[in-house]
Amino acid sequence: MRFKHTEKGFSLVEMAMVLVLVGILVSLGMGLMGPLLKTAKYTETKETVNAALTSAIGYATTNNRLPTTAEFPSAVRNPRDAWSNALYYIPDANLITSANGGICGRKSTGMTVLKCPDSACAAPTSTITDVAMVVAAAAENRNIQTATAAGTVNVYITDLAAIDDYAADLSRPEPYDDVVGWLTLNELRIRSGCVGTQLRLVNTDLPSALAASAYSATVYPDAGVPFTAGGRYRWCVQGTIPAGLAALPATASVNCLTLAEASWGQADTLALSGTPTTPGTYNLVIFTRDNNDSAGSNDNVTQRSFVITVNP
Repeated sequence: MRFKHTEKGFSLVEMAMVLVLVGILVSLGMGLMGPLLKTAKYTETKETVNAALTSAIGYATTNNRLPTTAEFPSAVRNPRDAWSNALYYIPDANLITSANGGICGRKSTGMTVLKCPDSACAAPTSTITDVAMVVAAAAENRNIQTATAAGTVNVYITDLAAIDDYAADLSRPEPYDDVVGWLTLNELRIRSGCVGTQLRLVNTDLPSALAASAYSATVYPDAGVPFTAGGRYRWCVQGTIPAGLAALPATASVNCLTLAEASWGQADTLALSGTPTTPGTYNLVIFTRDNNDSAGSNDNVTQRSFVITVNP
């Protein structure tokens, strides 16, 4: 007995339908691939910017200052974003040198970041002051659109049209896509482990005196951001100095904190000397301030209460 074998394949119509279906699936996959790749590159770039900030912190921990723009590429792990664009680094000018206090001696910077909802940025959604550094990546459009102007860095919402603040290359206003990160001075100081380097008075007390006998004592400051000429610090004495003694510098006030900075005496140390005449216990507060803010009044200021006992 013979069995009849029947073999069936795809008809041309069925084959065409399969090919159409495969084509649809491939086109859908290709359509998804572009956005997924773009998202992956933006995520990688954000990680690169954050890693650069962390590397700069490590540099600051070792050197008590931020790297200069020339040192930045070699100080970070990866100086380029996912599109191979060089990162743009903006440090505060006062923090790239350790000569005047470095990062640990300062309490403020000259840089501010504004988060801008529009190109005018007249009403920023957020203002971040005392920024230590900014790192920006040009991202997909390969166009740095972020820059600093008079100490202010505008960071715009993503895809805001016609933005190009960076004047060092060709002007090309287009939708904003920079990836930007920043760090404030306070965050930098904490993460760099700054301890005990703010302005302080070294003395914890003053020696007692003897009436009708010569007396001399010196108050010593430490750290902060000293002046480079005319005396390293400014001084003010609040309270009662024993009769017969004088302070040098001689600035005294009933409220030193409200006294204009220019009225404070300037010297490396504060000296108390003379011959006290009247026994008693005298309370005074000695203030000192540095040159943290040479153009304004936002200096480091510290104070300490002292007692001078004049024995008979």
